[in-house]
Amino acid sequence: MKPIYFPFTYIPEPVLEALSAFFKQVIVYQPSLLNIPEIMQKQADIGLLEMRIPINGDENKIDNILKDYKSWANIHQGSELVFFKSKPDIIPFFTDSSTSQIKADIKKTREYQADEKKQDSLLNARIFLHMAQEFDSQNWEINKELLLSEEKTLNLIDNLKGENELSFKKNDREKTLKIDYQSDHMIPDRIIAWTHLLQSDQNISGIFITNSRSAIERLLDKTPKAKIVLSIDSILMTNSRDETKKKWQESLMEQCELLLEKSLPVTENIKIKSPFAKENGEKVSLTFYMVPGESPYNFFTRNAWHKTPVEEINKEAAFKNTLIGFIDF
Repeated sequence: MKPIYFPFTYIPEPVLEALSAFFKQVIVYQPSLLNIPEIMQKQADIGLLEMRIPINGDENKIDNILKDYKSWANIHQGSELVFFKSKPDIIPFFTDSSTSQIKADIKKTREYQADEKKQDSLLNARIFLHMAQEFDSQNWEINKELLLSEEKTLNLIDNLKGENELSFKKNDREKTLKIDYQSDHMIPDRIIAWTHLLQSDQNISGIFITNSRSAIERLLDKTPKAKIVLSIDSILMTNSRDETKKKWQESLMEQCELLLEKSLPVTENIKIKSPFAKENGEKVSLTFYMVPGESPYNFFTRNAWHKTPVEEINKEAAFKNTLIGFIDF
């Protein structure tokens, strides 16, 4: 079993590195075959992640709409980045009126034959996720450059003052250089759109991981029965793939699978120790919450739409419970 990263389709390198401390491979959904980030393709090629595309088809339609929207954005907003930052409450292609508004604005010359009264919510979700993915990619690149610039500035100040008068203590320096690796923009809408992909996954996992505090808090607020069942504190982030780490990761996955199969609620918070003897270096922590008696499909569907589709209620669930992990570093 492999954990599924949510509710994003883009994963920054530091986040994947942190997840690699716990798991051999992580699944990241893609909205289509289009515009797969180059860095993620490289990470998939070396086996760190699996890019899964639960829904195929309509690539040409999606591509045309994205190109049209970019033209519209360049005229009216400047870019997707500006749109997401300046209008966080407006979801492109997601509201009942947004599609018709955008179509009316795109130079007022392009002809569309889609029936406005029968919007395809799945198609809209995939388009939204494509736009969110590009925004996340751009946002991470900007944050990375800002982080490098800030670090150079601190190094310069320290060098000017000398070792005896360091301007920043270690903790202060780490706090100054800490950045968010994912955007909190439109988290509720990201969950809704991402859930469309989950519902189409034919090989769904029972383990889900996020580094978004907003996402985990939103899900937990709606799920009071969720309890912490497993926690791993301050594990060393390392690229090592030795036998010790491999066996530890396998043991962790076995523990997660046992939790998914339990019929009764689990109240004990199992604490797992680090597999590494030396603890010098950057650390990462992981906390697992279990949602007892609710399959992943029903859990995310309920949180996305506040209900479970009737046709899925009697569907035999692959897992009795759902594990939601929050990674912090």
